[in-house]
Amino acid sequence: MRDPFRLPEPPAGPNTSHVVTNQAVIQSQRPLTHDTDELVIALRPGSAPLHARAGQFATIKFPGIQRARPYSFARDPWAGTATEFTFYIRRITGGEVSDWLAQQNRRGATVELTGPLGRFGIDESTGSMLCVAGGSGMSAVIALLEYAAAKQVRRDCYFFYGARTSSDLYGMELIDTIAKQWHRDARFSFIPVLSEERSHNDWDGLRGFVTDVVKSQLIDSNALDIDKISAFFCGPPPMIAAGTAMLVEAGLPAERIFSDGFEDASSAAPVIDNRQCVLCDECLLVKPINNCIVETAGVDLGIDGSISQLTPIYPAHSSGLYYNMLVIDPNACTRCYACVDACPHGAISPTHSITKSLRQKSPVTADKF
Repeated sequence: MRDPFRLPEPPAGPNTSHVVTNQAVIQSQRPLTHDTDELVIALRPGSAPLHARAGQFATIKFPGIQRARPYSFARDPWAGTATEFTFYIRRITGGEVSDWLAQQNRRGATVELTGPLGRFGIDESTGSMLCVAGGSGMSAVIALLEYAAAKQVRRDCYFFYGARTSSDLYGMELIDTIAKQWHRDARFSFIPVLSEERSHNDWDGLRGFVTDVVKSQLIDSNALDIDKISAFFCGPPPMIAAGTAMLVEAGLPAERIFSDGFEDASSAAPVIDNRQCVLCDECLLVKPINNCIVETAGVDLGIDGSISQLTPIYPAHSSGLYYNMLVIDPNACTRCYACVDACPHGAISPTHSITKSLRQKSPVTADKF
């Protein structure tokens, strides 16, 4: 079956991008829990610099695995040499990367690292920081807090971490180090919350869903002034949605809620609504792989609503512009959602309908070629 996303390569233009791709080497792989590994990855000598900020992420393409995967930087990218980067990777039953990591220690393996991506990061306000993470969402929040501690940000911080059981907790030593380095005139509190810990175990901490605990411990009790906080969420999308709704209902403006949701291959691929797209190319500047966003002169849909054919670009003939529309290939898309964050016009979303999002294809006549 012909792949509708395979088009002739357009003439090469200027090599401009907000992201860079480098060859890198896994320096170490060590288990943090029964299902989470820490990978430290180093760029090869002579690589282009990766100007990443705490809270951003990169995509990693592992040997023998076709699709790259997005992972948040789990340490402040500038805390060390700026050529080594730490990632926390949760293993999923049947996952390609999970199986690859479980087969043997992958120290010394060469991978492809692309970044930086994403806009998640610390804001410039002076109010308290409410940080909520779940699962491997620990990574981006740890990076933010490590940065804030190094910069001696004078803000109270309440860090709630949701896990299933005590065996899923990790990073305690690093969190203790951050707490000791926190600005001496500000408060730092780490509150782990377990949702599935057995009642007869020795756990004497908080239990339940982490967003429910935040509500009862801080919001309902008025322990925090809702008008003077910024919230930072990182983890599963349902957790972020529940926490965001809870804080908005409590009166926190949505613009002071920052989040980084973890998507995977089962998540919906974003769709570009070409009726809203102004061809600013911001999405093209952050795409982590070459073929996830396709430039085309037009699109034909099959009876089932899927893309059956793309029209190749013939510069100066297909349309008055270099291309007429952009389409995301769901088979190549890494579900990093960097294009969603980058679009200044809200034209890219996983909730858009492909059948409603296409411009009229520009006419192309055979006698022009």
